[in-house]
Amino acid sequence: MTGRKKLTGVILVLAAVLGIGGTAAYLTSFDKAENTVAAGHNTTDIEEEFPDITPTPIDKNPEYKKKVWVSNTASGEEGFNTDCFVRISLGYSNDDIGRAVVLKNLDTDNWIHKKDGYYYYRHILKEGETTTPLFTGVSIDSSRLDDTYLDLLPEFKIQVYEESVQSAGFSDYEKAWEYYGSPV
Repeated sequence: MTGRKKLTGVILVLAAVLGIGGTAAYLTSFDKAENTVAAGHNTTDIEEEFPDITPTPIDKNPEYKKKVWVSNTASGEEGFNTDCFVRISLGYSNDDIGRAVVLKNLDTDNWIHKKDGYYYYRHILKEGETTTPLFTGVSIDSSRLDDTYLDLLPEFKIQVYEESVQSAGFSDYEKAWEYYGSPV
């Protein structure tokens, strides 16, 4: 074998050894990675301020303090609640009292009432924020009551129901609720 063939053979053997070693190192190399992504929660709470009241006869047009708003802090874990849009509906323990209830200081700047019966908060509710109060009190207009059922009304209830949807990807509350109402 000539010197040139020996040198070529040595270079080939050396390249093969280095190639195998490099490949083995590549195939056995690893690194540890931690998943830092977590799913967000769309979690909201109804907040109410409703002091103990002294019952007033229904026929005397009673007024009661009741403040209702929504918070986006329910999970208690900062960074896990998503920004959202909220809506509230009100129900009454008796249809007759529902016709007579008048909401005091109804916030029509930040909330809008739609035909579907919901009050929609017009703004994105960010994590850690609360809405403005929807209203701050109720009164009963006794002229709207049917006298037949007056004895059933002294212990009426106002039920507050709230829903929320993620705001990401939507420019306003109407588009978000429209999408989540019929996502397909």
